[in-house]
Amino acid sequence: MHSRARAGFTLVELMVVIGILGLLVTVLAFSVTRHFTKTHADLDKVNMSKLYSSLQTLANDGTFTKRANQKDNKDKSGHEFFEVCFRHKLLDADQLDEIVSLGGPNTPADRASYGDKFELDPSNCSFTAPKMGEFKQLLQSKERTVLFAFNSRNWHNYDSIDYGILVAWSDGQFEYLTAADAAEKYEISPEEWADPAALFGKKKPFDHTYE
Repeated sequence: MHSRARAGFTLVELMVVIGILGLLVTVLAFSVTRHFTKTHADLDKVNMSKLYSSLQTLANDGTFTKRANQKDNKDKSGHEFFEVCFRHKLLDADQLDEIVSLGGPNTPADRASYGDKFELDPSNCSFTAPKMGEFKQLLQSKERTVLFAFNSRNWHNYDSIDYGILVAWSDGQFEYLTAADAAEKYEISPEEWADPAALFGKKKPFDHTYE
């Protein structure tokens, strides 16, 4: 006698198949998300490099020096540093994208406002910056210090891939600084790392950069 062919899957078999498919989708989604996060982090580094290069060139320009040394501007730092640069067209409107991290909550400022009356909202800037009046001096200093870094709102942008925070050094180097590196090289405790606002303008190597 021939046994009867099975007509289909049992409920248990269907549940197992659905479970496996669900697991595969989850793994795939995680892999894709991680890939995009790494891509964003790498693009942030590229943008930081471009921004630094533009500002380094500006530091040797008489127009920047004049603006930076004005009484109303010399102590401008953080997002206000960039506000002055865009208001006086020292940086191009397209560079509004370069001061925003792709992995964080901020969005670029409206290009239509670029110019004389430009105001940069903190939500349109992801980076710290030094005081304008100190910028050229810091570039020439023998002591290595952080010029630009993720601000408090963007400090944890890439925790999921253990990248740490993006920093631009005064010597033109760029890297993702981790909590472990900060502890080893600069004696920054986990508690201090968890509260970056307490580092900016206060503790090396962040003592010359501000929100």
